Amino acid sequence: MEKFKYLILVFLICLIYFLPLNLKNSYAYSNNLNIKNNCSIKASCVEDFWKLDNVDLGFSQLIDILENTPRVKIIEINDSYLHALAISRIFKFIDDIEVKKIKDSNKLQVRSQSRIGLYDFGVNKRRVDTLRFRLIDIYKIS
Repeated sequence: MEKFKYLILVFLICLIYFLPLNLKNSYAYSNNLNIKNNCSIKASCVEDFWKLDNVDLGFSQLIDILENTPRVKIIEINDSYLHALAISRIFKFIDDIEVKKIKDSNKLQVRSQSRIGLYDFGVNKRRVDTLRFRLIDIYKIS
């Protein structure tokens, strides 16, 4: 019985720590992000650079991939930048996905970052790796 009380207490503390206070307003500050900044919290942010033969084609294919990914919503897109939100299934945590096209070096800069919490249990790393693996079948990425 003592272990059960301890587990409930740990669960409640985790809920209070990780749940956002107001999920409706968490979409509101999405424009404050800037991919030029490095990941400040390495445990909940992953940044990667992918070299492509045709960066324009790779960028458009990545847009198609994100549009067809469940619980991902593209909120901003232009000719060289994409910003999307990924919403977790159970707790509705919001992660930001940013992609910047760097034409002069034929690279895509991809970043996935959690909005809240200090640790994401590897979710952002898996997300970036999955996007990369889905592009590997189509393009040569080094």
